[in-house]
Amino acid sequence: MATDQATHHVNLEFLKEISEGNLDLMRDLITLFITQVPTFSEQMDAYLKNEDYCTLAKLAHKIKNSVAMMGIDELTSDMKKLENLCTEKPNYNVVKAYVDRFKKISTEASAELRQILESL
Repeated sequence: MATDQATHHVNLEFLKEISEGNLDLMRDLITLFITQVPTFSEQMDAYLKNEDYCTLAKLAHKIKNSVAMMGIDELTSDMKKLENLCTEKPNYNVVKAYVDRFKKISTEASAELRQILESL
């Protein structure tokens, strides 16, 4: 299992721990994450466009757990901040910055995860 290649965003130590090294489970969870990212991005854009901050906060909570499992610490922190921010009367541009950052980092992390999948 050569998952020790250099990654910029991803750290699979937590995933290895919770899957107890089960490669099939790791592959399934990584694949699920990769397939969820475009949907998460679309949903975030839609909620932001409609300024539906309550639903965006709930989505950020869900995303926070997914990115935490993949060890994407910067997004785990961002989603927690976004979730808290959206429970107040947030500034649209601040929320948009978090959404844009999620889309950029999650896309880069998905590319890293695709490479890792090839080595599992």
